[in-house]
Amino acid sequence: MTLEDRQGRLNSPPKWVNPCGLAADDLDADVDMVQLRDEQLITQVVVQAKMALMQAQLFRDDYIKQTFNTDFADLHSAWKNNHYDWLPGETDIPKQLGQQLDKNFLDKLQLDTALLNAYEYMQKYAVGLEQIVWDQEDHHLEFLKQFTDTEFKLRTVLCELQVALAERGVTPRADVTRDAMSSEYRFMSKSATYRNLRDWLIFRDYMNGLEYVVQVFEHLRRGLES
Repeated sequence: MTLEDRQGRLNSPPKWVNPCGLAADDLDADVDMVQLRDEQLITQVVVQAKMALMQAQLFRDDYIKQTFNTDFADLHSAWKNNHYDWLPGETDIPKQLGQQLDKNFLDKLQLDTALLNAYEYMQKYAVGLEQIVWDQEDHHLEFLKQFTDTEFKLRTVLCELQVALAERGVTPRADVTRDAMSSEYRFMSKSATYRNLRDWLIFRDYMNGLEYVVQVFEHLRRGLES
């Protein structure tokens, strides 16, 4: 890929910005419109997050076997304490993949803040997943379709979060930009080993982030229903 092509990609509209494709008027609450109840908004977030997680899990083990010639348990154990500081960290999501969030953490959650945090975290994962897809495409790797589908599923989760924020009249934080992922992490094409490890850490944290979304909003929904 030429430098010009690479720059063109980096200047293209990010998929995670305005994921629903809403017009400005749609983002302003209309008093004449029937607004969804909080339980309905949360349910849609949970449903889409579960579907996205299922999609990722369906190819996770095959991806690990083909890429690292090992299984999930061994790979996760070897690298579970390695994280990128430009992705949500342990203070943001105090759990690892497959773990449950602590009840004390869940009990302190407030809906609007949880929506804002989830939207921001998912945007950060989208930055990393985009680069994975680009590298799968450029290097003619075998999981291009799966990671492209992962991007689409994540965009659907982001759309539900965007709708929930709009329905509740909450102004989102500034959109995450591609600058979140520096060139140091983007351009690893000369080393498949480092690139593969980078992709696993992003993919793993994305799945953990989806687990977080499911657990957080299921907890908040139970609170609304009780």
